[in-house]
Amino acid sequence: MINITRINHSAIASRDKMAEMKHFYEDVLGVTTVKRDIPEKLEKLIPGFWMQFPNGQVHVIGCDSGAERKVMKELAGKKGDPMGPHTAFFVEDIEATEKHLGDNSIEYFRTGGFIFSSDPTGNTVEFQQDPDCA
Repeated sequence: MINITRINHSAIASRDKMAEMKHFYEDVLGVTTVKRDIPEKLEKLIPGFWMQFPNGQVHVIGCDSGAERKVMKELAGKKGDPMGPHTAFFVEDIEATEKHLGDNSIEYFRTGGFIFSSDPTGNTVEFQQDPDCA
């Protein structure tokens, strides 16, 4: 069984309106943004910003049908698009989560400490090890 401990983040997409999105959330709504904790090569490739709330984050991801999404999907080769809209959950045990998905014939792919899959209607679901349970 997978033990989801809490929501890590939710991600929403922005197509060609990143500056407007940032202005809306930061200046109009007053949401706090934080530095994205992603590899530098992805920082340059994929525009976006992260909003911080007391109970988690919302990531705004600049995605389109361009090369960056094509590359990520080709690398994945499985269900789950890490560059598009998705919900990420922290889990108690990432290894047990991977085993449980496999045991239940759920298609997924893993890259490092991240597991990506899709729910039955195609919504991407991400799992990460909860640092409070490591």
